[in-house]
Amino acid sequence: MTAEGRAADEQVTQRRDRSTYAVAALVVVGAAVMGTAAMTDGDVGLPDLLAAFAMILIPSLVGAVVALTFGRRLLRRMPRTAVAGPATRRRIAQALRDGSTDDPRLDALARKEARTRVSQRWLLLLFAGGLLTQVGPLVSPGRPFGRLLAALLILLWGGAAWWRWRGLREARRYLAAPPNQP
Repeated sequence: MTAEGRAADEQVTQRRDRSTYAVAALVVVGAAVMGTAAMTDGDVGLPDLLAAFAMILIPSLVGAVVALTFGRRLLRRMPRTAVAGPATRRRIAQALRDGSTDDPRLDALARKEARTRVSQRWLLLLFAGGLLTQVGPLVSPGRPFGRLLAALLILLWGGAAWWRWRGLREARRYLAAPPNQP
């Protein structure tokens, strides 16, 4: 790769990093606003509202910074084969959806991804537990914004559980098939 190509890649990475931090900040602030609205329900004055907002915002910001920092460190430690390019990741996902592939190298990467998905099946229980925690606020009387937030969270937890369940089903089907030998 030429020096110009590396410089262009670095610019793209820096832009991606800035956009990642911007999106993370927007998500954290949005979650803090929604949490404050659900917690106070408009019954408090401005000083109490700001205190409630800070109580929700500060731990969320700390958590986001920790997640972004350690996430980047973990990505740097991963082997090069695990951090495949976008085209290879799309081909791996397609192979898992189809249940097989003709390329032995892609088959090995798809089997590795399938084993990873199967080993993370506990996430399905986590998502189901998160969904169940929102049933109480959804059916409780009062706090209409809290009920709306609970309904939204039920949809999000349910969508995440369905997505994980679908990926787990694809992974098990792929691993059940005989491996592609060169």
